Amino acid sequence: MIIHEYEFPITSERLFYRPIVKEDTKPWEAFFIGNDQLHFVGIPSPKTPEEEAVIWINRQMKRYEETGIGMLAAIDKENGTLMGNVGLILRENILGEDFFEIGYGVIPSYWNKGYASEMAICIREYFEAQRLDERVVSIINIDNIGSQRVAEKNGMKRTVTFDFHGAQAYLYRKDL
Repeated sequence: MIIHEYEFPITSERLFYRPIVKEDTKPWEAFFIGNDQLHFVGIPSPKTPEEEAVIWINRQMKRYEETGIGMLAAIDKENGTLMGNVGLILRENILGEDFFEIGYGVIPSYWNKGYASEMAICIREYFEAQRLDERVVSIINIDNIGSQRVAEKNGMKRTVTFDFHGAQAYLYRKDL
C-alpha cells in the first residue's frame, strides 16, 4: 500500500536527495568497504561489497514499490558524489504500534563530518512539513553511540529498550 510518495526537491546545506536507482549500486559498494558498523544495520556477516550493494539497492526499490517511501540517495551538491542514504521506513508492529522510522547511513570515508546529522535533520523536517504522522522514530542498536548522538541532535528522546531482529535497541522518538 502506497502511504506517501516523496515530493522533490529535498535539499539540505551540502546535499540534495533523490530516489535510489540501479546506477547507484557501484558507488554504494563503498559503504561496505572498511565499515565496521555493518552489524548495526543488520548485516553481521557481510558478503562482498558488490553483493551487499545489490541487495541494499534492491531492498530500497522494493520499499518504493510497496510503500512509496524508503531510503534516498544523499548527493553532494558540489560534485555529485553519493555520500550516503537517508529516508523514511515504515516499521509495522514495533511494540504493538506502526511507526515511520528515519534511517541513515554514511559511506565510511565521509564519517565524522556531520553528514549523518544533516541528513537525519533534513528528513525529519521534511516529515514534519508533510505532516505524515504525530511522531517519528529511529531504532538504534544500544552499542551504536554515533547514531544515538545523531538521533539526539535530531530532537529525539530515548524512550525504551527492546529486542529488534535479535539485538537490543533503543527506540528514539520525537512527538510532533
